[in-house]
Amino acid sequence: MIISLNGWPGVGKLTAGLELADILKGRLLDSHTLFNVAITLTDYRSTEYYDVARRVRNIAFEYVLRLPSDIPVILTNVIATGGPSDFAEEHWQAVCRLARDRKCPLYSATLDCAPDEQVRRMALPSRRAHKKLLKPEIMPELRQTRSLFDDGADYRNRFDNTDSDPHATAVEIASWVRATLPR
Repeated sequence: MIISLNGWPGVGKLTAGLELADILKGRLLDSHTLFNVAITLTDYRSTEYYDVARRVRNIAFEYVLRLPSDIPVILTNVIATGGPSDFAEEHWQAVCRLARDRKCPLYSATLDCAPDEQVRRMALPSRRAHKKLLKPEIMPELRQTRSLFDDGADYRNRFDNTDSDPHATAVEIASWVRATLPR
């Protein structure tokens, strides 16, 4: 299976994803692993940025297809409408193709938390090391002008992790995934 953890910056996708990968004995491929090469070596949102991001993603997805089919793959994403380019939609379509090519179900777990908790999380020092967004002041506008989406996923669910630690969130997602598996 492929599990996409989607949500706004700072809602806990990476920390929950690390726990989920441990629980399901899967592999975590977070968006910063994919796109930090482009963020580091090019001007953000330039033509070069998108070219490098696509190339790195294509290499990573090629290796996902080489994994044994019984190994779950967990991805983290911010898949939302209304951005400055069509890259989020393009990236989501690449994730959907990956699931089809892997002949496995695609799960979309959308994470969210209360805005004050999101601001607190966005201030954590570990975010800088991962080149994550550090501007919580832009989140109200993003939430108002853009919408998270996951059209095309085989299974979709939303999880509010405001009051949950990453492990509890991962356990909840793993329980949902296991409940949908054929007996």
